[in-house]
Amino acid sequence: MKRTFPCHCTTLRYAAQTLTEVYDRVLAPSGLKVTQYVLLESILEDEAEQSITDLAQKLGSDRSTIGRNVHILVRDGLVSLSRGSDRREHTVYVTKKGRETVSLANPLWQKAQTAVADTLGSDQLTMLKALLSQLEEMSI
Repeated sequence: MKRTFPCHCTTLRYAAQTLTEVYDRVLAPSGLKVTQYVLLESILEDEAEQSITDLAQKLGSDRSTIGRNVHILVRDGLVSLSRGSDRREHTVYVTKKGRETVSLANPLWQKAQTAVADTLGSDQLTMLKALLSQLEEMSI
């Protein structure tokens, strides 16, 4: 069902929620949600332990949200936490199980990426990214 909302923010939030559901459904066989997959990939990207604060900055999120998501991954044995340079800092690294899970999830994520690209087409996908970048820079 195609929905339209008078509020631009609601329209974008609804589209984001719908897209998140698509990715989560495609990733379901791996046991990951798209937020977890992106977090694991972000940790693996630098091939080193990363602090929760650094991850939050890298992903454009707040530290408490990243911390909650990390604790779910710890619970599931996909990452481990260790103390950082001081008592308040925690660093995160991906476990062997986490690496195996990411390897399983990657082709599923690629499938979702391809589906989005096929749905929008190259030109519209490029335009969407440009428009979203403009909104990120918006200030009142």
